[in-house]
Amino acid sequence: MKESLYIVMPAYNEAQNIEAVVTSWYSVLNGKGDTSRLVVADSGKSRAFVERVVCLLLRCIFGVKVPDANAPYRLMRSDLLARYIDRLPDDYNIPNIMLTTYFSYYGEDITFRTISFKPRQGGTNSINLPRIVKIGLRALGDFRRFKKAMGKAEPR
Repeated sequence: MKESLYIVMPAYNEAQNIEAVVTSWYSVLNGKGDTSRLVVADSGKSRAFVERVVCLLLRCIFGVKVPDANAPYRLMRSDLLARYIDRLPDDYNIPNIMLTTYFSYYGEDITFRTISFKPRQGGTNSINLPRIVKIGLRALGDFRRFKKAMGKAEPR
């Protein structure tokens, strides 16, 4: 049985670049299992500012210290993901952040690597501050509920 590989790529305001990027990455899936996928996610925000705030909140609420809770690229074992994915509601808005929190809180073996990005080739970077604030306020309530659901379970 061939191993499956999921490649998740953020793409916000990248209409001018997306075809070339997808074409260049799609070949990586050659020879992998039939369930392998290249997923392009169109969700952008002012990453550096939002990331600092999110990491601060996770440290205050969950006691975890991570360098990047919303890392755009992830490689996870399916058995590890299966251990935590059912704890999240189907419509949860920021599952990637909560998965990072679970992994860190429960002492899973995680590694953060610095990666570099090519400079933007086209499109424009924009910020939707009202949307970011709305997501943040909702996240605060979600974080409190998740922390309560984690109960008295001690991290590893």
